[in-house]
Amino acid sequence: MQSLNQSITVAGLASQKIIKIIPITNNLPPELSLMNFLIANGVTIASSCGGVGVCNKCLLNRTVLSCQITLLEFIDINPSLRVEISYL
Repeated sequence: MQSLNQSITVAGLASQKIIKIIPITNNLPPELSLMNFLIANGVTIASSCGGVGVCNKCLLNRTVLSCQITLLEFIDINPSLRVEISYL
């Protein structure tokens, strides 16, 4: 994990608004998916396949299936820490 005091910014592409800013803590399990992190923090994520990566409804930032990437992997590839959800 990178340093403390980081936050994920969740933005809605449809609404053009920041939906939520979620602090990232140091004690998260390394296998925690981005989808489960967002859901646990009150963000609605569309998914009908239960996180197996076949429905493609949990697509974020136009390229990332949130059920198929861990929060730590997302942080590593997305230094802006911004999540964009098309339907919000």
